[in-house]
Amino acid sequence: MIPFTKVHGVGNDFVLFDAEQCPDIIREAGFIQRVCDRHKGVGADGVLIVSPADEPGVDFKLDYHNADGSWETFCANGTRCAVAYHGRRAGPGHAVTLRTGAGIHKAEILPDGLVRLQILAPHHVTEMMEVHGHKGRHVDSGAPHFVTEVDDLSEELAAQFGPPIRYAEVFQPRGVNVNFFKRLDGHTIHVITYEKGVESVMLSCASGSTAACYEAASLGGMESPIKVINPGGELTVAFDHDWQDVTVTGPAVLVFDSQLADDF
Repeated sequence: MIPFTKVHGVGNDFVLFDAEQCPDIIREAGFIQRVCDRHKGVGADGVLIVSPADEPGVDFKLDYHNADGSWETFCANGTRCAVAYHGRRAGPGHAVTLRTGAGIHKAEILPDGLVRLQILAPHHVTEMMEVHGHKGRHVDSGAPHFVTEVDDLSEELAAQFGPPIRYAEVFQPRGVNVNFFKRLDGHTIHVITYEKGVESVMLSCASGSTAACYEAASLGGMESPIKVINPGGELTVAFDHDWQDVTVTGPAVLVFDSQLADDF
């Protein structure tokens, strides 16, 4: 039996494995696909694997895999959930340093239970471009995102245009997550994300929310902090003038602990 913890951040859900307690099969793409299957497995947007750090000053290492089994550099909601998992032993208020595929991050569990995570400085990969009728820019916020501002934002819009943009030739071979956003006021935006590897419209994407805030601020009229409304709930993105100190804050919920048969 393989122990795991089901977690979610604003509806973006994961199966978390502690590598020290699990066999190597947890890293195999076929196993991850079966675990994430919502009918025949546990059901999740992705898998988080926590393992011991092999460098001084780092509390643990985190690997993230999409539901299709592919490894991805970074997932901000998943990282906040891994911090909450670590904090179950360390306690609230404990500062955490961890390594992801995008680099080293610092995080903290706040007194109200929310998790604040430091994000690496986002940056534009491209100038303004048009892809399948949507103008936007490729933003790297630890993971690749195409961010586009729209007037009429809906999940139907994201479901229609997310896949063709995600698979557009310009973003191959890696592909891209697609974030549609609408500015509501100078401190609030609404974001809906189509995520590669999950191939679905998401309840939330924290790295995508950060990328959308970066693009919205670049266009002007937005100030820190920015409240981000996702279908699954709210996140807060805070940043300094030159976007070198960036954090995303929101809930990270440990739903339940269980065990999984390795031959399910």
